[in-house]
Amino acid sequence: MRIGELAAKVGVSTHVLRAWESRYGLLRPLRSAGGYRLYGHEDERRVREVVALRSQGVSAVEASRRVLAADRNGSATDDAGSVAGGSATRGAEERVADGAPEAAERAAGGASTASAERATRDLAPAGMRTDPPMLVAQLLDAVTALDEDRAHAVLDTAFTERSVESAIIDVLLPLFVRVGEMWELGRIGIAQEHFASSLVRRRLGALSLTWGVGTGPVAVLACPPGEFHDIVLLSFGVLLARAGWRVRYLGPDTPVHSLAAAARLTAADAVVLACRRPSGFRAHASALRRLGEEHPVWLAGRGATPRVLEEIAVNHLGADLVADVAELTRTARARRAEGGEHGNVAMAGADASVAGAGATDTASEPPPG
Repeated sequence: MRIGELAAKVGVSTHVLRAWESRYGLLRPLRSAGGYRLYGHEDERRVREVVALRSQGVSAVEASRRVLAADRNGSATDDAGSVAGGSATRGAEERVADGAPEAAERAAGGASTASAERATRDLAPAGMRTDPPMLVAQLLDAVTALDEDRAHAVLDTAFTERSVESAIIDVLLPLFVRVGEMWELGRIGIAQEHFASSLVRRRLGALSLTWGVGTGPVAVLACPPGEFHDIVLLSFGVLLARAGWRVRYLGPDTPVHSLAAAARLTAADAVVLACRRPSGFRAHASALRRLGEEHPVWLAGRGATPRVLEEIAVNHLGADLVADVAELTRTARARRAEGGEHGNVAMAGADASVAGAGATDTASEPPPG
C-alpha cells in the first residue's frame, strides 16, 4: 500500500509516518517499478505497536526501539515500563507530529537519539552506512553493473540515514561528477549514464509530488532550447520546494517564449535556467534580457560564464545549492518589501526551512545530469 493508505489504516499522519521511517527505521518499504515506496502488513503491525506504546506514555523513540528490538529477537513487544525522563522526550516527539522533527530530535536528548540511530544502523545492509564517499562508491558499483535493486538499496540508505538535502548534495550530485568522469575516461558506456540518470530522476520525481502545495514564492525552472541535461536543475527544484517554494518545473528543451509565458502566468518570483554551454544562453540573450525586466532571472551551469552574465544582465547561481536557495529567498523577500511582486506570497515558512537546510554540507559543482 502507499503511505496515504497506511496512514488512513493506522490513524497516524503521513508526516509522522515519514518521520518514524527516516528517524527510527520503523518502516521498511519496498520499491515499485516507478520508484515509489510500498508498505506491507508488517509495517502496519509495527506502527500499531508503536501507537499502542505511545498511548501508555512511551516516547516514539523508545517505542520504536522496543518494537524493532522485538522483531530482531523474534519476541512480542513488552508493553510494560516507561522511559526515564519520558516527559521531556514525549514533548519533543509531539513536536515531530507538529512538523518540527529536527528540533524535536535535538530536544529529545542525546540518549534517546543515540538509541534511535543505533536501531537505524542495525537495519542498514552490511557495508552501507552514512559516509557519503562510501555511498557514492556503492552507487557507482550498482550503476556500472546496471543493478537496479542494489542501486535502490543504496539510495534508500542515503535518504534514510541522511537528510534529503544531504542525500542530494553529498551523494546524488557527487555521483554525477563521478559518472561524468568515468564516461569521459571510457570506463562506463552511455547505457550506464542513462541508467544513472533514469534512476536518480525517478527518485527525485517522487520528492516532487508536493511542489504545488503551499503559499510560498513561485519559481519557474527550465533548460533552454537544445539542453536536455536537467538532473542538477531537478535537484535544485527539490531543495527549493523543501524550503517552502512552489515549483513550476518545465524541464529540458523549453522554448524561451513558453518560459516567459509561464513566468507571467504564475507571477514567478524567480526564473531559473540551467545549461552546459554558453551558446545555449547567448542564442536567446535578447529574450532573456526582456524576461529579466519582469522577473528575477538566474542562470546556472557551466554555460553561465562571466561574459554571458554580463551580456544578458541577469543573476548567477553557483555551486552551493543551499546558499542558492537562501539567496533566491532573500531576493523574493526584498522584492515583496519593495512592492514588486504580484500576489500575496508568504515567506516565513521558506525562511525557516532555509535556515534548517543551511547546516548541510555543500558539494563542488557537478557536471550536468
